[in-house]
Amino acid sequence: MRCEAITQGVLMVTDQRVVVVVWRAPGGAGGDGCGAEVVRRGGCAGWGLPPDARCAGAARTLARDTLTALLLPGDLVDDAVTMVSELATNVFVHALGGRALGSMPTAGLPELQIYGRGQGAEVVVRVFDSASWCGTVPSGANLRPPVEAEGGRGLEVVNALAVEHGGRWGAHRSRSRLGSVPVSGKVVYFALPVQVPWFPPRRDCHEAARALRRLLAARGIGPLHLSDGWRMAVLSVRAEITVWVRDGTFFATLPPAGVLRLPVCDVVEVAEEIVRCNEDLDAVRR
Repeated sequence: MRCEAITQGVLMVTDQRVVVVVWRAPGGAGGDGCGAEVVRRGGCAGWGLPPDARCAGAARTLARDTLTALLLPGDLVDDAVTMVSELATNVFVHALGGRALGSMPTAGLPELQIYGRGQGAEVVVRVFDSASWCGTVPSGANLRPPVEAEGGRGLEVVNALAVEHGGRWGAHRSRSRLGSVPVSGKVVYFALPVQVPWFPPRRDCHEAARALRRLLAARGIGPLHLSDGWRMAVLSVRAEITVWVRDGTFFATLPPAGVLRLPVCDVVEVAEEIVRCNEDLDAVRR
């Protein structure tokens, strides 16, 4: 399934890489509905965010329109928009240094990403930037800046709202989804428990393995080797990462965590975890 829209500056697709051509201000017809439809069908909706002071405003509008179109509760939408705003503001202030880029790149733009997981029982919202990974995610008392500080409370707000809704948040290495080439960077995300209208395609083990291969290839992961067997498929990603698909389930070896087990409908989440593990392994080798 393809769902396409240029109104927010990107061509959105479920499982193929595309080129960011130009960013337009929110308000064009069709962008929010298309993003919600991608999520409903088990895909990840993605938008390039403007690499300037409009970054947070664009993220707020896109998140609100999409989550509202998914018929999520109003109070949860309001808090999710606040969280997105804090994350996108951090991208502009820290990843971009608080300055607009001199020219529009074709890769490595900040991105907003939204998808469902847990068979539609959770909505995941992520903000990507291409700045280098800075290490351990702050937690506990480290989230709170000095009392006299005028800023720096964004992650504290995200943590408080995630806890209030029984959700979770975090950050890890990742790769871009959009643009002319995959770019390494990081994502900060939050996930909130809520029932998302979710109708992913029904896939057997072979179709699920091919869908995962497409998602990983679009992120520049490879070479990938797929083997089909009787009611089973095996996808070799690299020496440390192998994925078995059988009985409606992905079984992915992801060192050092162990084996990830998720249903085939959660192919987007499986791909994200493999990208994360691949980036971590590459970082150790560098």
